[in-house]
Amino acid sequence: MKKFLLRVKGDEAEIASILPVVNAIINEHEDNQVAIVYTDATQIDDFWLPERCWAYSISKKETESMFAAHKFAANLHEVFNTDYYIDYVNDMYSAVLGLAFRANVKIGLQGGPKSFFYQVSLPEYSGEYLDEKKMSALKAVEGNFKNANIDHAFTHQRISNIFICYPHKYDVEFVERMNFLAECLPTLKLHGYIPSESVEGYDGVKVSKRISLFSESPNILRRRIDEFDAVITKSLATAQMSRNRGQLALLVGDEELTIPEWKHMPETIGRLCFSGSTLLSYGIGELIQLKTFPDLEDYIVNYQSLRLVP
Repeated sequence: MKKFLLRVKGDEAEIASILPVVNAIINEHEDNQVAIVYTDATQIDDFWLPERCWAYSISKKETESMFAAHKFAANLHEVFNTDYYIDYVNDMYSAVLGLAFRANVKIGLQGGPKSFFYQVSLPEYSGEYLDEKKMSALKAVEGNFKNANIDHAFTHQRISNIFICYPHKYDVEFVERMNFLAECLPTLKLHGYIPSESVEGYDGVKVSKRISLFSESPNILRRRIDEFDAVITKSLATAQMSRNRGQLALLVGDEELTIPEWKHMPETIGRLCFSGSTLLSYGIGELIQLKTFPDLEDYIVNYQSLRLVP
């Protein structure tokens, strides 16, 4: 068994890009464990992550001094005595975190005084794609980490229960967009999840009667998250995490919404492109202009049978 600690920035693409690394580590040995420390520029729900993987946010204040980095580590006992620390941020304070967590092997990029905190200093993270660059760091770790690719298969063959991820911070535009979407999906069961710490912020908000709001602890959701067949979210990280579990993921955004290209992850995240609160187009790969409301539901329900399978 090996324990890994991965340090990444907090933006959505960075968090999403780390998933093939997580996949490779947990598939290398049935007892391997992964902890992710990410800057709290965003908030992720780690109940979407695979088993044996957890995520912890670190505040900006805790990354501005060595003392603060040590204090953060001291309050996170379960990550102590980790075997490998891989630093994808590569500043002085993130390098110190590896020391603070008592990592046996600390891996990061060459350059400057921070290199003294690493046992392995890499010249670069190599590859054309962001997730490929993340994977390249595992070349410095003993073991067979070849199984990084995420399975292209969907585990949910019948789409009926849809999980809607409401943002941690109340977002009036997202609420309006979901209300519009509820009109497009008249027969599907829509479950709107609001994080427990955000319930008060959504109190009194007008949500479509077709959307059943609920709030549960992350520990409970970690056990039952696979009950849902599809996920609608404005978070790229959540969309990629749920897609990698075999669920249909639909990412909400504006007209110009694009999704990054990956080396190790399937390009099968759907887009829901809005102008204001009105849905304009949808689709996976190519976009389809919304003409009538039932078109979107037909697309979601029948996607498994309509998609081309190599």
